[in-house]
Amino acid sequence: KGLEPEVLQELCKPINEQQGYVESSNLLDVPDEKVNWVNDVERLIYVSCGFDALARDCDALVASPSGWMIESVVGYILFPGSDHVETVCIFSRNLNRE
Repeated sequence: KGLEPEVLQELCKPINEQQGYVESSNLLDVPDEKVNWVNDVERLIYVSCGFDALARDCDALVASPSGWMIESVVGYILFPGSDHVETVCIFSRNLNRE
């Protein structure tokens, strides 16, 4: 299945260096569509049981202006005897905040 479209869209937004931290009470007065709710996220751990969805979401994240880079990818066989592989993909990005 992969990430919900709304979540993927939010994760693909470019970092807004002018926006305060998401925990800031100043954002309570700003309309939701103008806030990047994942602006402070530096690491994303994506666990997938479907390779097609993982590939689609990885392509979208890495190609987006959000700065995501793949740090590591590991496959795990949790069901011996099957052809099913769980994949853990770690993404990171530099927020350039001082």
